[in-house]
Amino acid sequence: MTVRMVVMLAVSFGALATLKPALVVAHEGPDPIAHWFFTKSTVVNGQVEARLGPGARVMGAPVLWEDQLGSALRFDGVQDHLVITPGEGDVVPTKYLTLAAWATVEAGKPQGAIISRFEKDGQAERGCLLGYDDNVFRFAVSTLDADDGDGRATVLKGTTAFEPGKYYHVVGTYDGAEMRLYVNGELEASSTEQHGEIYHARYAQYAIGAVADHDELICHQGLIRDVAVYDLAATEKWVKHDFEHGSDLLTLHAEKTPDELTFIVPPYLQFVTQDGITVMWETSRPAKGKVVYGEFGAQTVEQAGPSGVQIHEIPLKDLQAQTPYRYHVEATDDRGRTIRSPLSTFQTANRADTPFAFGILADTQDNPRVCKILSDMLWMQRPNFVIVPGDLVDSGPNKRQWVEQFFPGMQPLASRVAFFPVLGNHEQNAAHYYNYMSLPAPEYYYTFHYGNAQFFMLDSNKRVDAFSEQYKWLEAQLAESRAAWKFVSYHHPAYSSDEDDYGDMWKGEPSANGDVRLRPLVTLYDRYGVDVVWNGHIHSYERTWPLSADKPVETGGTIYMITGGAGGRLETAGPIKPWFQNNVKHGHHYCIVAVNGRRLEFKAFDFMTIDKPAPAPAELEAGAAAP
Repeated sequence: MTVRMVVMLAVSFGALATLKPALVVAHEGPDPIAHWFFTKSTVVNGQVEARLGPGARVMGAPVLWEDQLGSALRFDGVQDHLVITPGEGDVVPTKYLTLAAWATVEAGKPQGAIISRFEKDGQAERGCLLGYDDNVFRFAVSTLDADDGDGRATVLKGTTAFEPGKYYHVVGTYDGAEMRLYVNGELEASSTEQHGEIYHARYAQYAIGAVADHDELICHQGLIRDVAVYDLAATEKWVKHDFEHGSDLLTLHAEKTPDELTFIVPPYLQFVTQDGITVMWETSRPAKGKVVYGEFGAQTVEQAGPSGVQIHEIPLKDLQAQTPYRYHVEATDDRGRTIRSPLSTFQTANRADTPFAFGILADTQDNPRVCKILSDMLWMQRPNFVIVPGDLVDSGPNKRQWVEQFFPGMQPLASRVAFFPVLGNHEQNAAHYYNYMSLPAPEYYYTFHYGNAQFFMLDSNKRVDAFSEQYKWLEAQLAESRAAWKFVSYHHPAYSSDEDDYGDMWKGEPSANGDVRLRPLVTLYDRYGVDVVWNGHIHSYERTWPLSADKPVETGGTIYMITGGAGGRLETAGPIKPWFQNNVKHGHHYCIVAVNGRRLEFKAFDFMTIDKPAPAPAELEAGAAAP
């Protein structure tokens, strides 16, 4: 079993000028319980590492098909397929279901499949399938309680005749009473024939790119970009929103290199330490960049970067701790033209015995107006740095959102204060995130120290169970940490009273009160004394009581805070106050944390705070009851 590598300089089949990036996990709907996408780092040695859920074995020799925007797997239609690994958790939902994928079809088949666990047993049919026939896409579900009572599946057929080699967004949903099939964001078929629990296959393999029954194998011919499985039924609004995230890429064409040399992204700061910082910016044309910098009142020095790049990433080393510097950047293209940024400043990280303050901005998404107001307010308070708990943009593969929304919304703050991000679901693990951020490998998780605190930054889109890479890394890091304060940040909240992300209590549904996938991490926080966890994802403010062993405590414990109010569409708390909740607030906001030795002050500010007296701070001692 091997995976051959083909690196394409142009998109195959001539059908499109771009490929669809990793699937959007839209905030307005459910989060996946399993998600597979295909890159050089996820497809290794005959195995596919899932972003969430179990991995998969590579059968045959599918080609990893790359372009300048990402990658997909190309299946040969004969033997290539993936078998989802058994024994790593059953991620086939029992009653509510959404299957979603971006894929191309090179040749139709009577029973083609993108993802399936489907079998025929005489007249009976078991399981579910998202795929296609000779001309259109299909979605099949079989339930135990269907009206015919014989286990026969209902097969929905779309109306769009697919074009060979063209990408489509295909989604099938089942809510226990109705099936729906969407193609490119539009509802194309529905049925109420099936109801109740899904009649699961006994012998069929859980496969991507095939229907793999015990006596039949039908393999997909074409590209599959990514596949996701949900244990809730997505709404029509979510499906349309999910499609719109990537629809611009379907008509994107390579643009001519601009003739004028300008700043596309002005200078901004990354990963500040006591002896270093990284300066980044982007130019409209390939150029050679340099940073001119020096201590206040001292002679400047220069640090040059490589030639012929547009995204400039220049680390400055051997700096003095807790010291202010002035700097500007210059870039010179192949025609000898030079541009220069205005003079700016930064300060290296504080020593362990010096007080410091940092800001928190989460879920800026596609709202640069609100982000700009909040970041300007935060800048006026002169934080030492900022953490951003995910969803920097609304669609990670959309470059315009980075250069026209996120970075303008963060200036001038980002040019003078380093920010430390984590991946949200809206980044979609896109290459732009990794290109624009300068973080320690593997970048989707990392740690850093500032003053007497240590921060642990995770990717909650990926697995964090006790057997996962991130869990093991975090446990080792926490065990070694001697910091006075231990802070953790990732996107999805383990505890939340949100109105509908984890069960809509307004409609009488039970609520999980947060993302239960993240709960294994809670045991680490209890064991190693993590003080505060900061999340986004829910577009409101919420703070728990100190929690230990899943219960509120008066002393010690870990506080969990949702701070997702920096731009995304605001959300409302559910009708019931859960046991863990100390405070919840509707509104756009940012937070600032000030640390002085064993004392911590926490404040949250919204738009109404402008020109009003500052609120009395909440205070706590390290390891003591939190605000």
